Amino acid sequence: MDKKQTLTGYVAITFAMLFWGMSFVWTKQLLNAEFPVFTIVFLRLAIASAIFVTLFKIQHKLEKIRKGDWKWFFLLAFFEPFLYFIGEDFGMMYVDASFAAVMIALIPIVVSLTMHFVEKETLRKEFFIGTIVSVLGVFIMTFGFGESIHVNPKGVAILMVAVIAAAGYSVMLSRMLKVYSPVTVTTLQNLLAIPFYLPLVCIFDLRLWGGLPWTGNLILCLVCLAVFCSAGAYMCYSYAAKQISVTKVSVFANAIPIVTLSCAALIGQETVTLQKCAGVVLVVSGVIVSQLNFRR
Repeated sequence: MDKKQTLTGYVAITFAMLFWGMSFVWTKQLLNAEFPVFTIVFLRLAIASAIFVTLFKIQHKLEKIRKGDWKWFFLLAFFEPFLYFIGEDFGMMYVDASFAAVMIALIPIVVSLTMHFVEKETLRKEFFIGTIVSVLGVFIMTFGFGESIHVNPKGVAILMVAVIAAAGYSVMLSRMLKVYSPVTVTTLQNLLAIPFYLPLVCIFDLRLWGGLPWTGNLILCLVCLAVFCSAGAYMCYSYAAKQISVTKVSVFANAIPIVTLSCAALIGQETVTLQKCAGVVLVVSGVIVSQLNFRR
């Protein structure tokens, strides 16, 4: 593999994690203003799609899709962002955010096993060791020592939908990137997810729109979510997956809580403690180990 391409892949995945880490700050502001979940995701997808289609259509960067591939693109969009966000957002209604973070941190392990059995990828011990260390780091960052953990089976089941959706998305992304560019894949992923969300918005949210506080700051939050998270982050993630591998880049998701913690600390929503710093060190160490390959 070309070292320059690998380096740019790691730069891209770093930016993806930065954008997704900041998304929680913007989403929290919208949720505090009582914006419904379906509305938030639908609008960020719609804005991102409008930007992507306009920009890349003008630049002629969107590839022609083979007739038989449309169903796979719809399946890609169904897994993520549609099914994943439903599982993550609604799962968090029944469990603490800290427990949800640990559940989501299991995604790289599930992705690795899925890619092994479906795509015949080699299971590397370095990846599993690094991933387990990073999951432990997420656990330490989010839970206090000696704290009891309250588990709601319903919340766990819904969060597992997000975990399974991430695995399905990884398989489809790996296959699509073998044929199409990250630009085409990300544009269609956002665009084709809109029809999945539209009926839910019309049924549950549309009647509430008139009473929502459409202030400049909240509209800016939606635009930031669209530009940086739905567009920029997924573009960077797809590019990194193409340059490195879907399995390797998946473990970087465990670094998202670090970005969220840093952003929250800067605006006074979080306090940085020795325990959280120890968790950060473990997460970073685990991610690094997961990228190594000692077999020659």
